Amino acid sequence: MKALIFGASGGLATALADSLLARNWKVDLVTRGAKAPAVKQRFASSIAEGRTQVFDISGKYSDFTPTRSYRAYFFPQALFSRAPLAATDDATIEREIEVGLADLIRLTRKLLTLQPTQADTRCDYCFVGSTSAYAGFAHTSVYCAVKHGLLGFVRALNDEYARTDTRFWMFSMGTMNTEMGRKLTEQDPSSFLQPVDVAERIANTICSGSNLFEPEVVIRRRTIRFLEK
Repeated sequence: MKALIFGASGGLATALADSLLARNWKVDLVTRGAKAPAVKQRFASSIAEGRTQVFDISGKYSDFTPTRSYRAYFFPQALFSRAPLAATDDATIEREIEVGLADLIRLTRKLLTLQPTQADTRCDYCFVGSTSAYAGFAHTSVYCAVKHGLLGFVRALNDEYARTDTRFWMFSMGTMNTEMGRKLTEQDPSSFLQPVDVAERIANTICSGSNLFEPEVVIRRRTIRFLEK
């Protein structure tokens, strides 16, 4: 089995790669130039074993063209800024929508074109959502809009490909203990979800040979704690 993970320097992407490698998958990683050396160092052993290749890109993810087919694709990339909408400039709005939604749509179209659906050949497209796809939260209106849009995109594709074995997933979780999650400085990070736990949940779902299909997986925090002021 082979997987391709975009945004490979992120906390969840790294944990996903570890989970799949532990299941004897081959895992290729796509990351941006400045972060490539750290990613290559982190996965040096699996690179040496021929189980991982790191692709270093400088432009948009949709500019990347894989030269092989994969059993699963993972898209954890997104931007997250916190500010009242009235205090958010046009450039920030456009950048969040571009990275978190528009470029993902273009990238998915490219991958579907490069790897046409084949009978009895499973392929999974796994998008990382957020509980923000199901609710609205103050000072994150653009991020919430992006995740709502991504949810609609996944639902539409599952209808479009309903008679195939190409599946589209949206894994939506509460705040994780990652660089993005730690921007919520008013919350106790000990209550954040651990990327390793989330990655295991995703990997177990994708690797299952069952006919069960749960296209929208929501992973919430049982307890949310706030720091005392």
